Amino acid sequence: MTLLKTIRFVLPTLLFGYAIAANLHLVTAAPAMALPRDDLLSGGLTRDFDGLYRKDLWHRSWSVGLVGAARYVFLGEGRDGVIVGSDGWLFTAEEARTMPEGTGDLNGSVAGVTAIRDRLKAAGTELVIVPLPAKIDIAAVHAPDALLGPLMAMRHAAFMAGLAKAGITTVDARTPLIAAGDDAPTFFATDTHWTPEGATAVAQAVAASGMVTHGSQAFTVMADAEKPLIGDLVGFVTTAALAPQLGLRPETVTPYTVVPATGADTLSDLLGDTAAETVLVGTSYSANSDWGFNAALMLALGRDVVSMAAPGQGPVAPMLRYLDSPAFRDAPPQVVIWEFPVRALSDPALWAPAPDTVEGETSNG
Repeated sequence: MTLLKTIRFVLPTLLFGYAIAANLHLVTAAPAMALPRDDLLSGGLTRDFDGLYRKDLWHRSWSVGLVGAARYVFLGEGRDGVIVGSDGWLFTAEEARTMPEGTGDLNGSVAGVTAIRDRLKAAGTELVIVPLPAKIDIAAVHAPDALLGPLMAMRHAAFMAGLAKAGITTVDARTPLIAAGDDAPTFFATDTHWTPEGATAVAQAVAASGMVTHGSQAFTVMADAEKPLIGDLVGFVTTAALAPQLGLRPETVTPYTVVPATGADTLSDLLGDTAAETVLVGTSYSANSDWGFNAALMLALGRDVVSMAAPGQGPVAPMLRYLDSPAFRDAPPQVVIWEFPVRALSDPALWAPAPDTVEGETSNG
């Protein structure tokens, strides 16, 4: 205990000492900055300083990386936003975010999904929702706290039960993800997302559920080259350069696409102006082609699936935007598959209006 207290004291002290030296360097080396009154009032000065720090701060990247590496090695911790597990596994802190007291927010989400189901139904479209369990639930053996996985499992079960009570068509993604994990990990160790194996297992579960009509289209799989993956949670610990020295090595992913086996070059060549019959809406679990969920659905269902998923916005905003789009208004599909991570349920902004634009991707997916 004494050693840990010493480390907790020494690391901030070293960082503070570095900050003093770095700022002295910045003051002496950086060009003189004018201080116009307009900038002081408008915030321009703050932006100038921020840009100067990002560009000129002495050894900023590696020093932050070293401090993060030391914190990870000696304390088993990362920055806010990550949960450090065992055997090099990292989890997003969103999976430990508690729900407010009571079940109001969960019931509110069920009510929100019900309203969207009704809106789709009014246009002649069926909704099939696929609640995705938390990574810390599926990979609970690597969690630092034995309670975190079961708590998220309970949240998944409660959400599924609430949806079923409301008469909403659901597909259980938890069971196939656990089962497939016996052969290959269904989530990446250092990334928030599922592996292609996990995405395929859930796509096959959707097809096996009978909730989406199968087609007769055959597809050819076009595999890309294997490529390294630096998990999106690594940055909450240290830099990509230092991560391998801590056991946080790059993982690998082999993306693939599918094309109709009829000889058409693209799906649009085959379909022409025909409206989409099946639409996928969701988060970066669906939007990122590296995981292959959209392609896996097409293979499992034998029909084209048009993705309207978007990264970095959570599961609700892409759905609200799709419902307001000409694509839906002018040609409602037969069915919408909605991929919905349960870790988003505790987000207080989950049901906020969809933003017009989103810059970059967050761990919310």
